[in-house]
Amino acid sequence: MNPLLIIAIIILVSVVLFLIFIGVPFIAGRFVNPNKLYEKGNAFYRGMYNVIVRIGLFFSRVKINYEGDAKVPSGRFLLISNHRSNFDPLVTSAAMKKYKLAFISKKENLTMPVFGRVVRRICYMPLERDDPRDALKIINHSAKLIQSNECSVCVYPEGKRSFSNELLPFHAGVLKIAQKAGVPIVVATIEGTELIRDRFPKKTNVTLRILDVVSAEEAHSKRSVELGEELYNEMKQALGK
Repeated sequence: MNPLLIIAIIILVSVVLFLIFIGVPFIAGRFVNPNKLYEKGNAFYRGMYNVIVRIGLFFSRVKINYEGDAKVPSGRFLLISNHRSNFDPLVTSAAMKKYKLAFISKKENLTMPVFGRVVRRICYMPLERDDPRDALKIINHSAKLIQSNECSVCVYPEGKRSFSNELLPFHAGVLKIAQKAGVPIVVATIEGTELIRDRFPKKTNVTLRILDVVSAEEAHSKRSVELGEELYNEMKQALGK
């Protein structure tokens, strides 16, 4: 192949990737209120987010093994999972793309230049970890999103990443989202995402596994603390295998 043609292709690919990751999201982000909790997502921003995630995971050389999708209910739900890496939401949203997930994330993630505004526009919600009043506001807003059939919501009950890979104690209050919305809780585990950064540029296999689904009736019949203990033990046992 002509060397000049190779150079031209490289330049063209570089320009396209720049536009996908920086240019278009930057312009689109100008139309997003960085302080607003959105009650409705936007199809354009959702599509842009899906493209960015897919390309990002491709170039990060991530292979997703997704197991147990048949267990996921057809309607809206609350998804809970363990948390090991900043890649967790990206892997989960890519694997479960058809369920139109919104994530509850630490406030700093939604203040990131460009990307923070994009995810806010698809109903991602910032959480101030040490503010109980803010936590209650986010719980109520999440329940409202689910009840209005706008999206399903994913939250990490540990409240932060586990750098040791051991399952951290749960903040059971987040389970009130499902109880308030009257929807099932989908219980999942994710493994391997903690290896992506260190293994790059080698390929990393990650596994997202749906363990169980707690019906809306069962979730409503138990105190959040009691339910949290049961789900914590189930998830810990699964991760220990």
